[in-house]
Amino acid sequence: MMSLPIPLSIKLITSKGERNVTREVRDLVMRWNDPGGFASCQIALDRPLTLLPDEVAYYGNLLVHDGRHGGIIWDGRLEDPGRSAGQQGQVWDLAAVGGQVHTRDRTVPLIYVDQQVLSNLDRVDNATPKGDDSVGSTPASTASQEQVLILQFPEGLTVGPNSRVVMRYLGLQRASQKLARLDYTWDAGRTDSAYQVEAVARTDGSLASGEVARSNNWATAGGGSSPRVIVTHWTAGRNTAEWRIIYTGVGGKIGNDLHWGTFGNLIVLSTRWTAAGAEQLTAAPYGSSYVLAHEIVADLLGRLLTSFDGANARIATTTYAIDQLAYPDGVDPARVLDDLMSMEAGYTWRAWERGSNGKYRFEWVALPTSVRYEADTLDGYDSTGSADGLFNRVTVRWRDSKGRPRTTTRTSTVPALDNATPPLIRQGGTDLGADVGSTSAAQRAGDQWLADRKWAPNGGRLKVARPILDLETGRMVQPWEIRPGLIRVRGVLPRPDALNASSRDGVTIFRIVASEYRASDAAATLELDSYAPSTARMLATAQTQTRRIRR
Repeated sequence: MMSLPIPLSIKLITSKGERNVTREVRDLVMRWNDPGGFASCQIALDRPLTLLPDEVAYYGNLLVHDGRHGGIIWDGRLEDPGRSAGQQGQVWDLAAVGGQVHTRDRTVPLIYVDQQVLSNLDRVDNATPKGDDSVGSTPASTASQEQVLILQFPEGLTVGPNSRVVMRYLGLQRASQKLARLDYTWDAGRTDSAYQVEAVARTDGSLASGEVARSNNWATAGGGSSPRVIVTHWTAGRNTAEWRIIYTGVGGKIGNDLHWGTFGNLIVLSTRWTAAGAEQLTAAPYGSSYVLAHEIVADLLGRLLTSFDGANARIATTTYAIDQLAYPDGVDPARVLDDLMSMEAGYTWRAWERGSNGKYRFEWVALPTSVRYEADTLDGYDSTGSADGLFNRVTVRWRDSKGRPRTTTRTSTVPALDNATPPLIRQGGTDLGADVGSTSAAQRAGDQWLADRKWAPNGGRLKVARPILDLETGRMVQPWEIRPGLIRVRGVLPRPDALNASSRDGVTIFRIVASEYRASDAAATLELDSYAPSTARMLATAQTQTRRIRR
């Protein structure tokens, strides 16, 4: 029986039954982290091992309520109903995971915006005679280093009406997605109205009326960007895009090597879903050739994260234009959210308790900027801060439109390194893989990476075993009620970092990135500014980096 005088109530629920097991609980440990929300919960039950109770089952529900007001303190699903027997008696050790685990349930290909089209084109021979295709710099300008698609009727070739050279993009079809927007610029080796450059939208490669989204007669002056969008230029449901040159004359032999057309700055956008689960099949959502992080968050909720309450999710608006975000080899929502935060470092996500509809409450929000909690070090504090995490230079690895590895180096001013004698250069590295790569994305990710490493964090672990002041609600809250936010800890000698002022005023402000509450000592251990070092976390980080390098 739980002997600690804390007003928490624990309930187990399955399809076979529901039971309040509070009086049988030997200990309770529950944790949340930020980003993520509810992470894990472990309880130990004193009961015989000879019978399998109806309320204990894989994927059964575990709820922790506050007995004073009935509010949910932790919510999740059982994963490991373990059992043990020893000097302490027979014990059921139950482990549950919070809603954040569902961001790893599904791995699927996802194409949001793709500028690496040149490395993902297939030759389509749907008319004779055949022409040539290649990827290179514009033939008319050896000085230009822009990579373009070159389609050509070679000299000496005999052509007839509708002879054409075609390259098809199948990324969306392979990902079971639909085409929302495409764009490109073009050039030609000659001015000739009998030849055209065209963009075509199709369904599974099949022909349909109105398939040509854009058509231009050849001109040596070429043509600029002229985006084409769903419904306005093709019927909703098309999932392939083609770029082609086509001859519309009566026929003849190609007399020189100037019968070519090029396509540059190719870009493809897929249709997205609303957070409530409706696919957006009109032109209005696709007014730009880029995506925003909050649009991707909404899409994940509506498309894949159906265990979350997307219709009522809290999604803060972002502004950074993401010009490359494609995962043709498959990805889970957790990885996508990580990538979004690498470009929008001022935001985080969390999955909390389930509502009456059985779905987890979700939020994508800006990081806090004002102090929420006031605390001191009476119950215990230790610091893990280290200057080993400071860097003033970073190399970002990514892939360009042809799929070739590229690197971008970014620098930053770091006072502690610049003021060392002699000044130090510490250079780190980060990998965007093949999924998020572009020059602007690499620069953005590098700058965000350095911003997180400009100051040695005032990190540490703070133990809270008594009520503390919550400035947001204006009341004293129990340790198990503490949620993400900024906390001012009195009694700690501060040093300058990203969250507090440079003046030494006797108080330090931290960001709470995780909390673990243990009923056996009725205290919450708060992890401040950075996660406490652990083997599990280092292994998880290494696995993430390995996946990115392989991509």
